[in-house]
Amino acid sequence: MNERQKRIEQLAGRWTEARTSEAEERELREWLREEGSAASQRDLSLLFEGFDALAAERMPESAASRLPAPGGSRRRRMAVRWTIAAAAVVALGVILGAGVLRKPYCYIDGRPVYDREEALQTTAYFDAFAALDAPDRLLDVWMDDQK
Repeated sequence: MNERQKRIEQLAGRWTEARTSEAEERELREWLREEGSAASQRDLSLLFEGFDALAAERMPESAASRLPAPGGSRRRRMAVRWTIAAAAVVALGVILGAGVLRKPYCYIDGRPVYDREEALQTTAYFDAFAALDAPDRLLDVWMDDQK
């Protein structure tokens, strides 16, 4: 194997590891294009041909004219800003309005209670119901005495 062939194989190995400089890659491309490739570098030659074909592709002029200009117009940017601001106002209104429109679970001492668990843990107000149990027991005692 001659020195040139060894150099090309060395460059091909470095190129596949992404360690070549632009000058080395250019040298490798020229060798593959001019002298043809051995069976061992045929895959590499196909890769370079594919890359060259991709680099040569251009967007058709008709499609390029339909694309918006980079950065857009000032009117479009303002419209986007106003849309974002309006969405923020609506979201804030929904969040604040949810507390106003929500119905309370119950009222304790004239104060609305929205949380069911909080209402059920307020047991101090159930003491008055204990007095209602006494007449029932008195009736049972009175019935037993009547027998």
